[in-house]
Amino acid sequence: MTRQQLFAVFFFAVFLFLLVQLYALLSLFLVPLIWAVILVLTFYPLYTLLLHLLRQRATLTALLMTFLILLLVSVPVFFFSRILTNEALDLYRQLRDAAQSGELQRFLSGWRETRLGQVWQQWGPQVVESELDLAGLALRAANATSQFIVSQASVVARNVFVFLFDFLIMSFSMFFLFRDGEGFYRTLRDLIPMEPAHKEAIFHRFYETVSAVVQGMVATAVVQGMLAGFGFWAVGMPFSFFLACASAFFSLLPLGGAATVWVPCVIYLAASGLWGRAVILLVYGAVIVSGVDNILKPLIIGGRTKLPTLFLFFGILGGLKAYGFLGIFLGPVVLATIMVFVNIYKEEYGS
Repeated sequence: MTRQQLFAVFFFAVFLFLLVQLYALLSLFLVPLIWAVILVLTFYPLYTLLLHLLRQRATLTALLMTFLILLLVSVPVFFFSRILTNEALDLYRQLRDAAQSGELQRFLSGWRETRLGQVWQQWGPQVVESELDLAGLALRAANATSQFIVSQASVVARNVFVFLFDFLIMSFSMFFLFRDGEGFYRTLRDLIPMEPAHKEAIFHRFYETVSAVVQGMVATAVVQGMLAGFGFWAVGMPFSFFLACASAFFSLLPLGGAATVWVPCVIYLAASGLWGRAVILLVYGAVIVSGVDNILKPLIIGGRTKLPTLFLFFGILGGLKAYGFLGIFLGPVVLATIMVFVNIYKEEYGS
């Protein structure tokens, strides 16, 4: 081994060791840092516009953008979570009271007299003949719901400091990423040992994917939640706001989506004998609510990321398993970056 090779091995060994130590130092802050990067990339076009209007005052613009994003995120979350919690508790109390008073048992037993119940008795005799303690099951479900709410409340109470700490780190990071982000980007880009065109393609695809996924997911969730809430209100479903928020949340998930919420509501209306409302909600949910998912997501996400729908589906699903809720956004980014590297490989080394 020559002297230069020895120096190179030593340098890269120490450099790798230092990178591992850097990860150990920053691992506690990775989640809020990633959220800060996602939000900054999403709102960066607005930042550039505001920076131009404020005559290139980067510090003032970064401060205004940070406060704007915090208001856009924190105020609606606080407002909707308060209403959502109240409706969820009311739903639990009504379910518990109905189970204890026997009203729920009478409802579940009376559904056999409806058309849906008659169909069920015809096609499912083995299930019907088995005697189920429906009231007991409902009461246990209510108790499980109560325990879940109490446990989640205690978890939230214990983790208030962690949440506030992460929120502070995210806010602090957003300010500096807005103000100095372009410099960070240029430094990182210059450190990557690749052709300039390839580096530009990678960073461009990364930016497009992050902004497209965030905008597509949020837009789809908001539109589906509003449309579903209007449908629940129109057919007279109780707790329509709670159901609308649940539809918006489940629309972020790749399996089921908003149908996870409106399909059980259709069954509830049919079991109550309200067949007209059930059919209306079924058609409305299938055509309008779920139809939005088939239009907005491919239009916003698939069109900009150039990812096939199948890859996008598995990217989101795999991202959820690998990274938790953050994986909804990171999964497609990883796939899009891999696609760029595949294209570079085809250009440079393909036959």
